[in-house]
Amino acid sequence: MSKPALHFTHANGIPSGSYQKFFQFLNQDFDVKAIPMIGLDPRYPVEYRWEALVDQVISDIEQQFPRQQVIGLGHSFGSLLTLMAAYKKPQLFSQVIIMDPPFVIGSKAFLFEALQKLGSKSIEKLTPAAVTVKRRDHWESIEQASQALRPNRIFKDFDEQCFVDFIACGLKSDPTRNGVTLTIPKHTEAEIFRTVPAWWWRTPRKAPNMPIHVLTARDSHFYKQGLPQGMKKTYAIDYSVLEGGHMFPLEQPKQTAEFVHQLIKEQQRNK
Repeated sequence: MSKPALHFTHANGIPSGSYQKFFQFLNQDFDVKAIPMIGLDPRYPVEYRWEALVDQVISDIEQQFPRQQVIGLGHSFGSLLTLMAAYKKPQLFSQVIIMDPPFVIGSKAFLFEALQKLGSKSIEKLTPAAVTVKRRDHWESIEQASQALRPNRIFKDFDEQCFVDFIACGLKSDPTRNGVTLTIPKHTEAEIFRTVPAWWWRTPRKAPNMPIHVLTARDSHFYKQGLPQGMKKTYAIDYSVLEGGHMFPLEQPKQTAEFVHQLIKEQQRNK
């Protein structure tokens, strides 16, 4: 008997290879597949509202699992892509779990979308784009990069193996400057932040017709801003709160995977 299909979509700037330890705790019971890196394929450019990137997720699911529905699982940027794919092609999904999505809802969404359409530079400050483009992206060696990145607020609480895996897949040789640079360029990462969809205030206020659950973390800025709570109020999507920060799947891969496993079983029972 084949395992249930699980399709994963990674966070912005964090290639799927970084999640190998997280996947290890799911592989026994699920057929886990993931897009290695999103944002680099010229067939699916980074554009306003991420529509081409959603198409990339849909295309990958159709290629990886042509004969069965998938459990859609995503983290941050990837969780929102997964949710949007479920809206666009619900027949591909049996259920969806989204981990700390950057959901722009409420009164801020109208203003945010207006600023995007106007090409306002305010978007740089309203998203992590401004910080991202200023971030260092070149090091003399893998070792230097590892030492420099480990104390960074994004990586400081990573599980050790997850950090090692990020270094292995998140860096590449820099042919121009020598040394190493980011596999996903910081300008691509910044453009993804700038173009985050903010049109949810205009959409039907209901979730796709399938089991959907949000996972967030106690120290996540999205949780502290009330975004999961807003999603529950507006879309009737339940949420659970785990320990850790926004990068919790890479900070606590075993605990997160175990919770995901339990949640999948509960969603299947409640169908």
